[in-house]
Amino acid sequence: MNRELLETLFQQNHIDFSCIKLFSEENIPAVEVLKKSQVDCTVLTFEDEFFIALNPATRKFNLSRLNKITGKALLEIDNKEEQIIKNSKRKVHIYIDEALENQDEFFIVCEEEKNAYTIDIRQLHKLSDDNLIGLSFSDEVEKNMDIKETLSFKERVKALHSLPPMPETASQILNLRAIHEVKVEQIVAVIEKDPVLVAQIVSYANSAFFGQAGSVKSLKDAIFRVLGVDAVMNMALALSVGSTFKIPQTGPVGAKCVWKSSIYAASLMQRLSMLMPWGERPNPGTAYLVGLLSDIGLLVLGHLFTDEYVELNNYLEKNSDVNILDAEEHVFGITHLEIGKMVMRMWNMPDELIAVAGYFSDKTHSEEYEKYIQLLTVVKTLLVPHGLTFGDSSEELSLDLLEKLNLDEEEVIVASDEVLSEGEIIKNLVKQMCA
Repeated sequence: MNRELLETLFQQNHIDFSCIKLFSEENIPAVEVLKKSQVDCTVLTFEDEFFIALNPATRKFNLSRLNKITGKALLEIDNKEEQIIKNSKRKVHIYIDEALENQDEFFIVCEEEKNAYTIDIRQLHKLSDDNLIGLSFSDEVEKNMDIKETLSFKERVKALHSLPPMPETASQILNLRAIHEVKVEQIVAVIEKDPVLVAQIVSYANSAFFGQAGSVKSLKDAIFRVLGVDAVMNMALALSVGSTFKIPQTGPVGAKCVWKSSIYAASLMQRLSMLMPWGERPNPGTAYLVGLLSDIGLLVLGHLFTDEYVELNNYLEKNSDVNILDAEEHVFGITHLEIGKMVMRMWNMPDELIAVAGYFSDKTHSEEYEKYIQLLTVVKTLLVPHGLTFGDSSEELSLDLLEKLNLDEEEVIVASDEVLSEGEIIKNLVKQMCA
């Protein structure tokens, strides 16, 4: 709930409240607000009047039921109406769900601010309709999964602020990417500090796709003879970032499956980008990077919420037909796509990555980086039926999308088959990533 809007509503209607910080300046929890004490707050409008509906955060608000009870056609406010509320002096009516009748004090958490408002229920009763006290307009959340209750917002924010810092190697590579004409010696000097990273890049350069068959012996060889400067920097960045997070190796969302999905997606992203017309293709190295970090949110979830991640793994293992995003939402209250976008922003990752992560988490359109988004959509559609990435298996390859990318369907299928045939090489890369 928007902090400024809530404060305006409370002040205009003479509701006494206090604002408390959930975290200190050092992002350490300052107070303990139990999930059962938290209240969801929905602001509604009907015929130029405004209403606040309050229900427990552990239950789901049911607008259609509230409308049936009140006989109104209440609607949730939009951004324009928020401004009207802030500039008006009209009374606001309060609807309180009967599930809150035994609570003396409410905590309304402002998710974007790390704050909470505490309000005495007697203050709210001043604005409620006596005839509607005791109405029920919320539902119990369905729990058809044998796993824990959704993590509270506070728990998720606390975990996000305990993220490890970006690895030094990744940070240095980001600095190099900003240099107009970076020298090979500068790249080598940074990457060679990490022998595991060097081994991973050299191994990829020796893949059958490049036809080197073990002839690449050093990082310089990989750069000069096979991959080029951009590809090596982007690959090193992705692998360095990914190695920060340690999660269980086995299971449907274990490290082996996550890295297998990421490497297949990265390889096919790069392959398809190189099939596009020269003047229209996105940077193949960046395309590889986008694919390799497309599911980084899974690594973050597993790293931050170890116990819950184990339960998610166990559940998906027994219920392979369940949509992974639905399962994540149930366990964590957030999906790996959403948390991936957050991490990209927190670590100031390249704009291309943030744009792609934003699109796949909330469909935010990015015209500037549209080709990466379209390519990743094609790649996931091709890999999901083989169980090599996470997504909806019912999606079909869009010929319209191929046309927009100037890709030939037959060439795309051939490229996909070539990547699928590199199973042994990718298996070795996955083994290195999980070492």
